[in-house]
Amino acid sequence: MSGFGSAIALGPGEGRAFSIGGDRVLVKGSTPQGSDGFSVVEYVGVADSPGPPMHVHRAFEECWFILDGAVELHWNGESRIASAGSFLLVPRGVAHTFRVTGPVAARWVGIFSPARYMGLIEELGALIPADRPPDQEKVAALFARYDTDITGPPAQ
Repeated sequence: MSGFGSAIALGPGEGRAFSIGGDRVLVKGSTPQGSDGFSVVEYVGVADSPGPPMHVHRAFEECWFILDGAVELHWNGESRIASAGSFLLVPRGVAHTFRVTGPVAARWVGIFSPARYMGLIEELGALIPADRPPDQEKVAALFARYDTDITGPPAQ
């Protein structure tokens, strides 16, 4: 990837990769993290697995476009299963979580705004090992640093 100010063109499988537990994140592009811009990732969630605890972003928006598999989004007491071709938008201030449903991995494009939110995703990857539960106090402290409150457990 070239630096900000240049066009970015990435092919399939290209980008900066990291893990969050068993999930894989491929950063496709991001404006500088201090900017009002956005970040784009390709996310692959492990089959039949919960996502993060229920949480609310006070300063970020996120949206997802589901490419493969199925993701169940929970927000404000509602839920919806989104399959390939579905679009989900979570504005700031909306408590939400998700889980991958079904026997196959789910893959989606995630867009986060502002770009600073990418730091939360990257740092979360360092806190969540694939082989054991994360330290919940460290996760809560990380979320707080990024203006995000944990409001409940992950979806089951």
